[in-house]
Amino acid sequence: MAVDPLSPVAPARLRALLLPVGKIKRSRFLNLVRRLQAQNVVRLGDVSPDGRPNRNSFSPMAFPTGMVVYDLSISVPPISHLDLYPFEIFREPLAIIGIADGTELPTEPTGTEPSSQVQSNGTKISKYPRVEGLERLQQELDALRDSYPRSLVQQLLVFDYAAVENLITGPDTVVWVPRPEAARSTTVKTVMCDITSRLLGELSGLAERMQAWPTVESPKASSWGPRRTPDVRPAAPDKLQHRMTMPAQMPGTNGTFTNASDTDFQPAEHDSPTTFDEITRSIQLSNRVTSSIMSSSKLGSKEHSRERMSVQGIGFVGANERSKNRVKGRLHIVMGTLFLQAGRWPDSLKELAEGAAIARANSDYIWHAKALESILQCLLMLGWAGMDFRIPQICYPTADKFSKSVSQTPSMSQTELYSIGQSNPENRIVSLQNLANLLPDLSNNILHLYTRAANITDEPVPQLVFSETVIRLARILATIYIRDGSLDDNALGSIVMNDFLKFSRSPERPRGAVSLRKSDIASFLFRALPPSLGTDIPVTDSSPILVGMASVLSSLGLDRKKAFVLQQLFTILIPGLVQARKIGAAEVGIHPAAGLSALNHSAFEINALDIGPGNMDESVRILLAQVGKTYGVPGTMICDDKQQELSRQNSFTNHEIVPEYDSVDSIVDRAFRHSTIHGFGDHSLKVEILKECINICEALPDFQGVLHFTVDLLQTIKGTLMLPRDSYPGLPLLPVQEQVRLFNNVKRTVAAAKKLGDSHLEAEYWDDFMVRGVELVNLSDFKEPVRRSRTDFGFANIEERREQKNPFIYSAFSKTTTRRSENLLIAEEQATFKVTLQNPFEFDVEIESLRIDGTGVPFEAAATHGLWLAPFTTQDYFISGFANTEGALEITGCTIKVKFCRERKFPIFKNFWKPQKEQKIKRTGLAAKEPFSERPLSWTSNASGSRLGTTQQGPEPDIVHAKVIKKQPTVVIQSTSLSQSAIMLLEGETRSFDITLQNISTCPLDFISFSFEDSTTRQLESALTNKENLPTDIYELELRLSTNPALSWRRDNLSQSQLSIAPGETATFTIDVYGKPGLDNALVKIDYAHVCASLSDLPETFYCRQISLPLTITVNTSVDVTRCDVLPLTGDFAWTNNKLQYGEDSCTRTADKESIKSMELSSTPRSITQLRETQFSQTLSRLGLNSYGFDHCVLLLDLRNAWPNPLSVSLYVDEKSSDDVKITDNRPKDMIGIHEIYDELQPGHVSRFVLIVPRVYLENPQKPIPSLNGNKRQFVVSANKLSYEAESSAREVFWFREELLKRLRGSWKDETTCREGAIDLRAIRLNARMVDVLRVEDVDVAFSLRPYAPNIASNNNTSETDNESVTQTGYSKFIVRTSTFLTLSATIINRSSKPIHPLLRLQPSLRHTPHAIALDLSKRLAWSGMLQRALPVLEPHQTTEVTLGITALCRGDYEIGASVEEIRRLKHSAALGATAGQEAPGGMNGDVPPAAADPYFDNFFITNTPKHRRIWHSRVPCMISARD
Repeated sequence: MAVDPLSPVAPARLRALLLPVGKIKRSRFLNLVRRLQAQNVVRLGDVSPDGRPNRNSFSPMAFPTGMVVYDLSISVPPISHLDLYPFEIFREPLAIIGIADGTELPTEPTGTEPSSQVQSNGTKISKYPRVEGLERLQQELDALRDSYPRSLVQQLLVFDYAAVENLITGPDTVVWVPRPEAARSTTVKTVMCDITSRLLGELSGLAERMQAWPTVESPKASSWGPRRTPDVRPAAPDKLQHRMTMPAQMPGTNGTFTNASDTDFQPAEHDSPTTFDEITRSIQLSNRVTSSIMSSSKLGSKEHSRERMSVQGIGFVGANERSKNRVKGRLHIVMGTLFLQAGRWPDSLKELAEGAAIARANSDYIWHAKALESILQCLLMLGWAGMDFRIPQICYPTADKFSKSVSQTPSMSQTELYSIGQSNPENRIVSLQNLANLLPDLSNNILHLYTRAANITDEPVPQLVFSETVIRLARILATIYIRDGSLDDNALGSIVMNDFLKFSRSPERPRGAVSLRKSDIASFLFRALPPSLGTDIPVTDSSPILVGMASVLSSLGLDRKKAFVLQQLFTILIPGLVQARKIGAAEVGIHPAAGLSALNHSAFEINALDIGPGNMDESVRILLAQVGKTYGVPGTMICDDKQQELSRQNSFTNHEIVPEYDSVDSIVDRAFRHSTIHGFGDHSLKVEILKECINICEALPDFQGVLHFTVDLLQTIKGTLMLPRDSYPGLPLLPVQEQVRLFNNVKRTVAAAKKLGDSHLEAEYWDDFMVRGVELVNLSDFKEPVRRSRTDFGFANIEERREQKNPFIYSAFSKTTTRRSENLLIAEEQATFKVTLQNPFEFDVEIESLRIDGTGVPFEAAATHGLWLAPFTTQDYFISGFANTEGALEITGCTIKVKFCRERKFPIFKNFWKPQKEQKIKRTGLAAKEPFSERPLSWTSNASGSRLGTTQQGPEPDIVHAKVIKKQPTVVIQSTSLSQSAIMLLEGETRSFDITLQNISTCPLDFISFSFEDSTTRQLESALTNKENLPTDIYELELRLSTNPALSWRRDNLSQSQLSIAPGETATFTIDVYGKPGLDNALVKIDYAHVCASLSDLPETFYCRQISLPLTITVNTSVDVTRCDVLPLTGDFAWTNNKLQYGEDSCTRTADKESIKSMELSSTPRSITQLRETQFSQTLSRLGLNSYGFDHCVLLLDLRNAWPNPLSVSLYVDEKSSDDVKITDNRPKDMIGIHEIYDELQPGHVSRFVLIVPRVYLENPQKPIPSLNGNKRQFVVSANKLSYEAESSAREVFWFREELLKRLRGSWKDETTCREGAIDLRAIRLNARMVDVLRVEDVDVAFSLRPYAPNIASNNNTSETDNESVTQTGYSKFIVRTSTFLTLSATIINRSSKPIHPLLRLQPSLRHTPHAIALDLSKRLAWSGMLQRALPVLEPHQTTEVTLGITALCRGDYEIGASVEEIRRLKHSAALGATAGQEAPGGMNGDVPPAAADPYFDNFFITNTPKHRRIWHSRVPCMISARD
């Protein structure tokens, strides 16, 4: 694993450079490097000491518990870092390890030779194989020795040679490492121990040479620059190959040590820069040298003046002595650093403490600070190894003026720290805690010394060293802060080995523990920021500094400060990358504008887009995403939170991750995130951050990053997620020119990637809500299938027709059901869909292909190409497709390929969605960019135990459900028997025409039905909507709608085969048209289908197609009813006919005939024709016979002929209602009680027809007027406020008119044209007088008169045969003799279904006299008994008879009237057999139903029913003619 160069213990690591040697693949090299890096810690007790004499200075036996921690690096350190030698030795690789792949060597060795080295660390002395190519590998290793003259050890490791089974050494520095299968678990560790043994021996020689150094120079900032010998520069292709595809390798030779002072190289000629490090540093070299010269030439501070004065006073001898002491102290510090890297930590601590004391005494600030820093690292290594240690006294602050820290620790004073430092604890935990408490002041002291060196002396510390020191110290402080002020094993493991650090907070802090704050650590860390980025240090050095600062800030949770630092990193990276790209392109010999396309030439054998697992571009994108997340950029937040975003962009062939990105859940999640962070942060800052991310990706170049962040920027500037249909608010937040530039950037990047051979690199489309709707479009009405049921065509049985309707207008418990329109497709027939797309940006979008996605049944949608979506609008496109089989089809979205973008699936979002803002702001800072937290609405909702509260409703996807039905036929109207689809007829006339249909499809037709629409229906339905209509008007309109349809299908005697049409065949059908007033147009609708079932076995629901035929109809008037009247008719005709039928004796028959002749109507007109006289005479002669009743009246009808031709009119009267008797033409009219009146009407003339109609009895003439459509409404307020009397009269007129119309019918016929039709008699209107004539009362009184016979029962026949003193001449007319005792019988008839308690009143009087004289009967008529008497309760449909003895004293004409009055009202229960002593309540009389059943006026009618006793009068009085 890679070692962090900014680790707090990085100077304690021994750097070894791993370089490939020979033929080896990159992946193979990296695998072998990982095998070595796994053993980077070597214990000194496992290392064999060097056997050479004078090589024991760094003997591992002196401290066997020590450890050497290697920094096994594969990158060459920059030259500027190497210039810091020996101030920072850890930057110089002291060991060069060449790695060769044994699998690339020939498998057959040419021979074996014994090893030239002795056994050490378990390496066996055996014969090494002589392989062809081994000499070449050794020559390359020698070249590496020359390239890195300061390296102490050069070792060649040959891995996995097939002929080697054990670890073998030889020849010279070659080690043969066996394969992992043959090697032991300690093989690699043994190799590292051998290398460590050689390295420790060489360190002894280096230490001896250092003692001879006359001086040790401090690092100079002005020495940073490209330094190499002329033969260092290789050929351009090889250099490019190493830079782009292989680890850094510097072939060639470099300068060697020329004298005992090995720290300085000889000046070399400056060549043109070739590496990225040299390019960026050479740009700023002149500025760097200039600033160094200026800083060295300025006047010194007070300390500098004091030193100069002391030199002048003491002389040259004193200054020379100080220089010697400084060199001595610096050598101690260098030796201590070597001991630190060699694992000899006690010796290192001793040397460093002594060197620090000498440096402090001689004011060598920079080396003093370096010694303190190394002491700290040594103590950390001792603590990590589990050893006890003592903090040197030099680390504690002193009381002089130079020991004051810039910032004191807030929790402990200097005195307390000094007192703790004076103690000499032996416990490791106490020592670690003392070190943790000392760290803040020690860190400030180190930086204070570096600052004094820059301000006072002429040896300022380089900015790179200072910044890295600050970052290392800040990381230690941050680790202590995270571990709650303590240095425990977890903290030490994180510092030394970069282990995972756990956040810890203990409830009880140790006494005297240091208290750190994040703000103090951040302030300390920001001292590492260079004063002028890009000027003081090159980009290659400033970039790691800024990254290290961001890492520390991230561990502290200071995301905003981290984002600020990373933004500064972007600021210096962009110009550096661009400039390096230009210089590198010019050096290769191509134009900078050519970009990477020139690097794709075959001569280089590399690809500019060569990416693989763990590539750099992905890491850069993650870094950029971190910055964007902090500033609230939507796309980068998703990229950072869901790493699958980057994986999806790097692998376009992965078919498992892409659908997840396109899923509805991912889109809704992105919408919520976008809506949440849209109001977070500064928008202009987000735009600038994304632009910098784009510029960095372009400078790298990283095409995927360019596309990714360009799409993020487009999503960020989006004004609204969805465009509403009616208006277009929410314009994008950038000008049109900027939007077009971003879109062109996408096009240019994709085109460049395709030019380089990456044809799969495409952008992600920037609008997830592109599809705003998908609808099924029906282009023609006759092809659209319609859902039908059995009841629509009259095939339902009685149970299916019963529907439970709610009588309430509104019910709070009813569930509203909204039925969506059904989308239907027909199998194997093409359908058209309307797709609505949106473009929320102000540039055109080209759609390469668009296809509808359907599931459930096999669905094939035609892909549409070459569509253009206009800027900032929604557009509709029509796409075709068809389903192969029947079933349920679900359309979930569209697959769209936008040019330069990835083809993806877009769900359907039809409903407009707009994110809601938080009502209460409860999140501040970085927490405000997180999605809405879920919480319950109230505390009571927590009792349910559910943690899921109400969340904001997100955009809901729309799924278009369509039903695919079986294949259906297509039928057209071939011809009709009408010319120009027009017909003329008269009112009441019925005519017919034929329609011929043809099946033009390949599917047979086995079901057909006709339905009709006409103008009268629309007029009547419109009239029914008028709220001012009375119940009678509503009934009349509904009756016209339900009876006598204008058009009907004549389907009598049609078989199933005649109702089927085979493919390509025709069939003819007949339609009847009935002439109705107001009929001017009609529409014939023909429903047809293929159901594969007979009419009796039709499914509950099926689908039909429909074609229509419009008709133009002209209806002329034929016969009109202009006037009507109803007159009373005596019952004597019926009585006489009844007497003649029963065969009376000749005397009686002769007398009756005479009386009939005398009583013929004198008002009969004498001008009627003989035909009409015969018709009327026949009607009168039938009254009272067979089915004819006794009670009749006369109906007068005036009819007018409105047709230009004469018309024969016939009127029919039925004695019984049409509901009781079904009339058939084959029965004789004498048998069914029907008489006919007919006449011929001339054009324009009016003729009067006289009809004898029976009177009507109704049980309840005031019952509610029904509604024919079955709607029973409740609580309807009448629009016409009628009184009770008006409402009662209207109801009586309605019901008696209905009974009269049931007994009447009429017809007309044109003899010349043979036209015929029916007369509409519903124009008859009645009034109250006519109703009184028609009415038969509930209670009536019939009279009979016979001679008095006390011992003979009351019998009419007996009185007539035994005594001729009484003669009956009419229905209620008698002739009697004077002075004869007679018995008058009054029969009371109760026709109703309710009992009554009657009171009979008889009123005798004289006929044809005034009222005052008519009642004077004292000397004319005598009677025996009471004229007024109370009778018992009369049950329903029962009669009772009352007799009265009378005697006519003188001749004359008498009249006896009768009236029946209720004594009291009885309850309704009296009809069930209750006693007559109970009274009915006011609202529950016998005439009104107990409950309201009428939707109109019924409640009011019941409430206002009069509560008085009823009275009935005899319609026909008893007329007595007394003769002597």
